[in-house]
Amino acid sequence: MAGIRMAEPIGLRDGNVSRGGGSGELRQSNLTAILRYLRDHGPSSRHDTARGCGLGVSTMTDLVGDLRSRRLVVELDPIRRPGAGRPTRPIALDGEPWCVMGVHVEVDRVHVHGATVGGTDLWRETLPAVFADNHDGATVLADLLGAQLDRIPEGHQLVAVEIAVPGYVGPDGMTVTSRALGWDGAGVGKAVRAALAEAGLTDVSVGISSDFHLAGLYAARVLLNDPSSTVAAYFGGMSEVGSALVVNGEIFRGAGGGAGDLAHLHVQADGPQCWCGRHGCLNSVVRIQELLVRAGLRDADEAAELVLTDPEQAVGLLVEGARANQPEVCHALDQAGSSLGRAVDDVLGSVNPHAVILGGYLGHLAPFLMPALDRQLRARVHEGPYADTQILVTDEDPPVTAGAVLAARDACLYDPLALTTPLR
Repeated sequence: MAGIRMAEPIGLRDGNVSRGGGSGELRQSNLTAILRYLRDHGPSSRHDTARGCGLGVSTMTDLVGDLRSRRLVVELDPIRRPGAGRPTRPIALDGEPWCVMGVHVEVDRVHVHGATVGGTDLWRETLPAVFADNHDGATVLADLLGAQLDRIPEGHQLVAVEIAVPGYVGPDGMTVTSRALGWDGAGVGKAVRAALAEAGLTDVSVGISSDFHLAGLYAARVLLNDPSSTVAAYFGGMSEVGSALVVNGEIFRGAGGGAGDLAHLHVQADGPQCWCGRHGCLNSVVRIQELLVRAGLRDADEAAELVLTDPEQAVGLLVEGARANQPEVCHALDQAGSSLGRAVDDVLGSVNPHAVILGGYLGHLAPFLMPALDRQLRARVHEGPYADTQILVTDEDPPVTAGAVLAARDACLYDPLALTTPLR
């Protein structure tokens, strides 16, 4: 992982969880506030946690007792802080009895990562898959996940599943439209819930998100100093550009779930056609296939085939050519950096994030994209509101399944009363 031009992020006030409504809703909100605080800040004293959540000490004692009974928090050994009186017992996330599954659906395979709400890895598996039309494809996925229930260790209970898909999730949060999979409104959520119910698991949270949303969530949580009070824009992908907005450590989905689709910002008036039907999208201009052709490394058909069969080799060709100062390669990457800079410039002006994260193949190519990107941003970052924006780079491939695990764990933290029961 390599960072380029880093600055300390500016703090935003975290609104925490709203505390309106009836007593049940109030309690749920307070429990979630504590769990989120511990997730974001690590083991903390009751005093610091209560202050961070805006709770009174007596209320805090009752709530921590409830969370301990559900094995969602644990008290650690006492510690004595310098200048303090009595030792304090920090509290930390527990969650070990509760199991979640993070799932990443690709065209011909499904990655499954089982973990506890506390973050302990339980198993990982990659399964071959053949998807067909909407109904059959959703059923195939549901059957694959149903078979994974046997992997849950004894003494653990499944509470949440998060599924990453290469496409768009409908406003209902349960249907999927995916060009890659050939799905148009596939009822994935309904099929998975039915498979879980057949196994006797009727109270499991099932979430579905774009794969790029979850890659962005993971990148923001890992790379930012304080993701709980930071706005970040993510650009990444294996062969094409995907994107996400992450606000205060959470995916910003917008009104219908499609916010953060920054890869389709218009950056070139006469640009090539994108699969979305538009011309000159960021994705169409800087996708690997287009760069290989512009760099003179492959013709259009050869580039398409190489990206499909071996995207890592395709990126490697561009990196090797740039390191060898091949003129056509350097020119193609310079143009790509300018196009990416135009998109980032628009994001800075419209969202004003604390950080822009470049991952996936953009991270690998970043040393050759950054000079042109910097030139494109020069005027913008001289203005006060944008001067401290970070540009962060990770050369990791998009960790989509890990992001799905984070989202599944969050589902339990945000709905502890419905998804867990007292165990002692």
